[in-house]
Amino acid sequence: MRSKQRSADYYTEVFLLRSQILNDEQTGTTGWEISMNFNLIPSKFHFSARYWCLFCIVGGILLAGYNPVSGAEAPDITSLSPDTVHAGFSHLVTLTGQGFSEDMTIRFAKDDSVLNVTDVKNLSDTSVTFRVIVPADANPGLYQMILQSPSLGEHRYNQVFHVQPPAAPEIVNISPSSAMAGSSVPLQITGRYFRSGCTVHINQDTRQIPLTNLSVRYDQISGELILPTDTRPGSWNLSITNADGQEAVRSEGFTVIALPKPQILAITPDQGDMDVPVQVAVTGSNFLKGAIFSLSRNDLIVQGIDPVVDSPGRIIGTVKVPARYHEGLWDLTVTNPDGQSARKTNAYLSGEPYAPFNLQITPVWGIQGTERQVTIRGMSFLEGDRVTLQRGEKTISAKNITIVSPTQITCTIPIPENADQGVWDVVVTSRYNKSDILKGGFSIYTKTSLILSGIEPATGEQGQYLTATIGGNNLENGSSVMLTASGEDQIQSESTALVRPDELKAWFHIPSDAMPDLYDLTVIFPSGQKLVKTGAFRILYNNTPVIESIEPDRAQVGTEDLKITVTGKNFGDGEYLNLNLTHNATTIPVSGAVSYKGTRITGYLTIPNGTWTGWYDLDVTRDAGRGRSATKAEMFRVL
Repeated sequence: MRSKQRSADYYTEVFLLRSQILNDEQTGTTGWEISMNFNLIPSKFHFSARYWCLFCIVGGILLAGYNPVSGAEAPDITSLSPDTVHAGFSHLVTLTGQGFSEDMTIRFAKDDSVLNVTDVKNLSDTSVTFRVIVPADANPGLYQMILQSPSLGEHRYNQVFHVQPPAAPEIVNISPSSAMAGSSVPLQITGRYFRSGCTVHINQDTRQIPLTNLSVRYDQISGELILPTDTRPGSWNLSITNADGQEAVRSEGFTVIALPKPQILAITPDQGDMDVPVQVAVTGSNFLKGAIFSLSRNDLIVQGIDPVVDSPGRIIGTVKVPARYHEGLWDLTVTNPDGQSARKTNAYLSGEPYAPFNLQITPVWGIQGTERQVTIRGMSFLEGDRVTLQRGEKTISAKNITIVSPTQITCTIPIPENADQGVWDVVVTSRYNKSDILKGGFSIYTKTSLILSGIEPATGEQGQYLTATIGGNNLENGSSVMLTASGEDQIQSESTALVRPDELKAWFHIPSDAMPDLYDLTVIFPSGQKLVKTGAFRILYNNTPVIESIEPDRAQVGTEDLKITVTGKNFGDGEYLNLNLTHNATTIPVSGAVSYKGTRITGYLTIPNGTWTGWYDLDVTRDAGRGRSATKAEMFRVL
């Protein structure tokens, strides 16, 4: 009997304990708190402390997860999706299970933190959707879900919703991923964890360009990217920074496409006085707002003053070349704000333009119905010079004109079939309509004319074996060639060979005792007809200097004691020579010029201030007074 009484007491006490547990659940006491109350169980229970502890653990497991902490007839929870979110966003959550009612409310809580739930939609008694708003400052950790309704009462589900700290933004795609400098493009970025208040920009090195007019969603950002015209072409990084400072970077995620390069047609006017402001217009294409222009020559630069781009094809501004600079041609450069530039050489002339002068032309003749390649030497040639042949009112214009230097022009003269025979004037006219005329400088012949134009090379040394080319028209095979001078033995060619009707090869041996002098060139045809070219060939002493090169070949006005090295042959060994740079009446001596083993001369050059700039001839003389000297044209340039 006592045993039965003890058993009834046992079940009664267990029931009372379970009631206490349920009561604690309704008041929000946690499972851990319940386990702490196990010491209230009377000692008359037949359970040892070890079994009570096991009971506590099993009970805790059964009460965890989706099992309600308190209440009666609790909804049966199957899933909560998602059950893990990041702070700083609102999340659409779906709750599935059984026993849901339309008047049910939902809350999430952890300690003193409560998450707002909105837009609750009871789709059925087995499915509910709602939106959880998780502030950026929400305490991270596991939250309790509380379901409550008048019919169901309140039910709590522990540690079912996990709030993680705010996440850094993540970039999935950028569209478009490229645009041209100077354009405005709507940009859309997809990804996740984008937060209102974030900033977006592209950057390259230290420069940043922001995305404006932002529209931000959790997974998408839209905005407008305005690229200035001076935006540097190439790859740019794209960065998104949330308000909490967390950032996402897509390296080289956006490409800026370069605008077309500027192009220059002309500058008008293209000439102006020194130290005088000249208003100019630069015409061309692809000029951007903010473009600048400048004049340059060697290391000198003259910036355009107050440039204004009034259209993509024109820049207006002012040019003022200081009087301290030499008169002459300048290159024109236009630079757009994006760094792209265009250059036109010899586009502008500062100072009073000179007329070409001191003209010479080679060869000096041509044949009707042919094109003749000629070289014109002289002074003050400029880009844009024109070359013509004139005879009375008739004119033949040269083509393919190249200004090789201020002292040399190459071009092609197309001679018409019906061009008048005889001499024509050679005229070089600058773009400023200033001209020089070489009277009777060029002759035109018929295709049947017999012509002896000259010999190449035109010099030879005593004792030299020489292969020469004889030029002319209607030359014949079997002709003999000789060099003659008054009072000297003629030098007969050893053999000849016709290459073309305008070219004859001849082989000579110049006697070692031949007198250095000018010799006439004579060709005798098999028919006995004779052609003579007066003073066509010069015989030199066998130790006449031969100039090959000079190093350096240029220097600035004001240079002092510049070491000069001339290479060639027949300079002697250890001899002091006269070494000079000459231009018209100007002579610049090279001091201390001494030879080494006949192939090299060294000396020192000083160029006084005020010296004329341009190309100078190089003169070398051995044993002054005996005539053993050499000259080579345009070997050194004074800058």
